[in-house]
Amino acid sequence: MSEDVKIPLPHSLQEIVGALLFASETPLTAAELRECVRAVGAEEGENAEIMDVYRTCTSKEVDEALRGLEKALEVGGTGFRLVCAGGAYRLQTEPSCGRYVRAMLKMDRPSRLGRASLETLAIIAYRQPLTKSEIEEIRGVDVSANIKTLMDMQLIRLVGKSELPGHPFLYGTTAAFLEHFGLSSLQQLNELDPTLQRSNPKKKAEAYKRKDDKKDAQPELPVALEEQPPAAEEEKQSPAADEDDFFIDDTPDEFDDEDEEEFEDDEEGEGEDDE
Repeated sequence: MSEDVKIPLPHSLQEIVGALLFASETPLTAAELRECVRAVGAEEGENAEIMDVYRTCTSKEVDEALRGLEKALEVGGTGFRLVCAGGAYRLQTEPSCGRYVRAMLKMDRPSRLGRASLETLAIIAYRQPLTKSEIEEIRGVDVSANIKTLMDMQLIRLVGKSELPGHPFLYGTTAAFLEHFGLSSLQQLNELDPTLQRSNPKKKAEAYKRKDDKKDAQPELPVALEEQPPAAEEEKQSPAADEDDFFIDDTPDEFDDEDEEEFEDDEEGEGEDDE
């Protein structure tokens, strides 16, 4: 009688993680990978000590396995790489090999976003959540067609309604947006260009809430606007301003302090001229 062929045990946690990502139809988070590894025990006749090492793996060990897999794929030149998008990991083909993959799958070249749609998407990504009128105020043109294109591509979505008159919709990005541009989180937007900083979502959401429901009550303004010099206040209260639009000041606090010092110096200079 011939003995049953035994399947060899994996050589490392990195090997297991790579196999799970290759076999999975959807991206997996580090926690999901760890759960899968810990769920498998030793079978009869196998080395239980080795399996126990994998079953007791920690989150740190899974993260190290992912980093090791990423470097191994990069050095090996395998034609695909490890990508983290939206906090989940997946194996993705190299962009340079895309034309060959499309030819094998008989797929058309993917549609690309036009400049106008990219500009609209960038505004939403950095300033979300915001209304259509706010986007149009920044771009200076109608963005209805651009928003429809981005919605059809599932790069943006409706995230709620503002408390402004008429309750206009608020737009924000989707998980597909992160996957499309290879971002692990929205925080990476600040790293792409230090001169562009993403709005604080909590402060932005507070700008659309009104504490007083009286008809003659004015919407509560962000703290950043209240701390601006008087000249900015006068411009904000001018009759030509649109009551339905808000300007969110994302300037860091240190720049606000410099503006106030410059304003005080200007007042002292004017007083000397009058004398």
